[in-house]
Amino acid sequence: MVESVVDVVVDVVPLLMGPLIAGAGWSTLRRPEEIPHVASGGPRWTQRCWSVGFVLLGVTVTALGGFGLAGREEVWPVGLVRLIAVGLIVASMTGAAVSRARKRRRSAGGAGGNAA
Repeated sequence: MVESVVDVVVDVVPLLMGPLIAGAGWSTLRRPEEIPHVASGGPRWTQRCWSVGFVLLGVTVTALGGFGLAGREEVWPVGLVRLIAVGLIVASMTGAAVSRARKRRRSAGGAGGNAA
């Protein structure tokens, strides 16, 4: 009995969290000025990739919970989309960090020059 309750909870949590994750991505897609710092400061594509990645991640996490409650194994396309979503999120964070670092380097180099 206890094992089945734990199994249901493990499946219900992603079912409830998935829409919240997707909602966060959708919100930043509609209002890019609210994007978190980790994905901001770079080109526009970094912000869009972050938002789309979170929308896709939320949808696939919801699907994971639904498959679990139905007692079925997740189909491979859902896992592939989740992998793509994580790749988009990581790429956007990396692109934004590189862009911020380049901006800092340019502003530091222009202020006093390079003493090489």
